[in-house]
Amino acid sequence: MLFLGIDQHARQLTISLGDQQGDVLLARQFSTRPAKILQIFDQLTHLCAEHNESFIAVHE
Repeated sequence: MLFLGIDQHARQLTISLGDQQGDVLLARQFSTRPAKILQIFDQLTHLCAEHNESFIAVHE
């Protein structure tokens, strides 16, 4: 299981994807525009598929 932290600001989102050992696999900041949000979740889906894992998201 991978863990996704999402920190929302007025015009950007910050995400951190980590594994159960606490290693960060992906950390990014990106726009809150819908196209960018869809793009990052596509990347997360592919990354999780590569690791044969699912993820839990926590919105802060």
